[in-house]
Amino acid sequence: MKAVVITKYGDSSVLEYRENIDIPKTKPNQVLIKNKATSINPIDLMKREGYGKEVFEKIRKNKFPWILGCDVSGIIVEVGSKVTRFKKGQEVWGCTSGVNQGTYAEYTALYQNEISLKPKNINFLEASAIPYVALSTWSALIRWAGLKPSDLFNKRVFVQAGAGGVGSFAIQLLSHWGSKIATTCSKKNNEFLNNLGAEFVINYNEDDFSKVLLNYDLVLDLLGDLGGEESVIKSIGVLSKKTSSHYISLNHSFLRTIDEKGLFLGFPSALIERQKFRQLHKPINVHWSLYRPNPSALELIAKLVEQEVIKPVIDTTFKLEDIEKAHQKVSTGHTVGKAVIEITND
Repeated sequence: MKAVVITKYGDSSVLEYRENIDIPKTKPNQVLIKNKATSINPIDLMKREGYGKEVFEKIRKNKFPWILGCDVSGIIVEVGSKVTRFKKGQEVWGCTSGVNQGTYAEYTALYQNEISLKPKNINFLEASAIPYVALSTWSALIRWAGLKPSDLFNKRVFVQAGAGGVGSFAIQLLSHWGSKIATTCSKKNNEFLNNLGAEFVINYNEDDFSKVLLNYDLVLDLLGDLGGEESVIKSIGVLSKKTSSHYISLNHSFLRTIDEKGLFLGFPSALIERQKFRQLHKPINVHWSLYRPNPSALELIAKLVEQEVIKPVIDTTFKLEDIEKAHQKVSTGHTVGKAVIEITND
């Protein structure tokens, strides 16, 4: 099958397009999907550079070659013996957090709890742009912060860096749940984010958000420590100092600490570091979010897409063999929505 692999960590030049990769074997609780499309997420670039290797290499059966990629949309061509929710021929979408084989490939074997039926009103390319960003948002708000949609009604929410994949999805979902949203972006994306549901859009090239936002209820920080310590402190600073306030970071030092110190010393060090950070910012609730699959959430999101509450946001479409260019595009940090990859159109 066609696939893109890496055989070492590094920049986008380590991505290799190949046409002789074995089709993955399906486990009893998996389905084999003929992939129509996938997309590029910043986590893919981070893994390509070696992020999380202390954990991920312990899980992978073989260190290299490694197929990256999280999102998938396609058609089921084989069903494992213990699969009860799906059948051959169904159109599905989903996302995998598994590290043995990703979705930059013509075929992918996914567990049945990683997929749901694809929304009927969008095509495969559009469908590939949503699952990872949707479930990353859901994990952050619902799993890690322990919030319900009703908890966010009429709440003031700051989405730091709103024009990317997660940001453009989160703004739509939070707007649907009745939140009052502020966000940051460059000037050219101001109207775009207003149309998605943001009430207050700040041009980060001209204004300091920390000087204009005050007493917010929740911060969804999509830069996190990748934006530097000052950015994190400023983001937390816009919150009301109450036990009902939440700061959620999607980029933090948990896995980086493990990479730096090794699994044995790194894991307890990361836990201690997180606890110190939480103590420092009390009474605000601090959450370091990690992606988790959630089939029921994916089904709910599919319904919102079919109701046109949520719409896919695509910046650029690439062919699988041009994935190096796609990684380079995403690495600029200036994509609006997602870069998606067409794997096959037959």
